[in-house]
Amino acid sequence: MLKNTRIGLTLVIIVVCALTNATNALAQTRAGTVTSVSGDVHVERAGATVTATSSMTVDVGDRIVTGANGRIAITLTDSSKLELDASSTLVIDDQVFTASSRRTKLSLFAGMVHSFVSYAAAPTPNFEVHTPNAVASARGTQYDTETDASQRPEYKDCRRFTQVSVYEGTVEVVNPNNPSAGSARVPAGYKTLVVCGFAPLAPSTLTGTAATTTAAAATTAAATTAGVTASTGLIAGGVVAGAVGLGVGVGVSTSGGKKTPSTKSE
Repeated sequence: MLKNTRIGLTLVIIVVCALTNATNALAQTRAGTVTSVSGDVHVERAGATVTATSSMTVDVGDRIVTGANGRIAITLTDSSKLELDASSTLVIDDQVFTASSRRTKLSLFAGMVHSFVSYAAAPTPNFEVHTPNAVASARGTQYDTETDASQRPEYKDCRRFTQVSVYEGTVEVVNPNNPSAGSARVPAGYKTLVVCGFAPLAPSTLTGTAATTTAAAATTAAATTAGVTASTGLIAGGVVAGAVGLGVGVGVSTSGGKKTPSTKSE
C-alpha cells in the first residue's frame, strides 16, 4: 500500500512539473532575433544561462549580458534594432507588435545600447529605454542610451549617470526619481546628461564625427520640431525630496530660479 502511494505521488510530481514547464513555455513571448554577435555574450532566461548565437530567438524577460569584448545586435518583432556594446546589461521588459499597438520597454543597467526605432509600419511606436535614473522615450528613430555608476570628480558624491545622444528625430528624457522636475526634449545632433536624482541637463551639441554627420539633421529638427531648441530643451529643473532621500550629495547651483547640478571639484 505504501509503495503504491509513493508511486502515485511520484507520478503526480512528474505531471505537475511537466505542466509547469509547458505553461512557462507558452508564457514566453518572442521579442526578436539575434542578427549578429561577437565575443562573450550570454542570455539569462528562467534561471538558465546560455551563450548567445546568431539567429537565436530572444524573449520578453531575457537578460542579455555582454563581456568586455562582447557585442550583440538584435532585430525586434517590429523591425526595430538594438545594438548592445561591450560590458553592458540589458533586460527586454516588454515587446508588443500588433495591428493596433507597438510597445517596447528595455531596462539598461550598465553600458550602452544603440536604438534604431522602425517607423516603417503603423501604429506609432511607444519605445522606451529605462536606466536607474532616466527614461528615454523615442520620438525619433536613432539614439544611444548609456548609463554607468562611475565616480566623476566634477560631481560630488554622485554615482549614477545616464547620457542620451540623438542622431535622428527627437527623444524625450525624464528622471523617474524626480518626475516633477520635468523633461528634456532632445533633437537630432544633441545630447543630454542625467546626474543622480536631478532633472536632465539642457541639451548640448554632439561633438566629433557623430556631430559632423548629424549637423544638418539637428538644424532641421530644431527648426521644425515645435518647442524644441537648444535653449528650450530643458523644460524644468530642480530637486525634490525623493532625490534628497536617495542621499544624493551633488552640489546645486541656481540660475534663473532653476536648480541644476553644479560641477564641483574635490
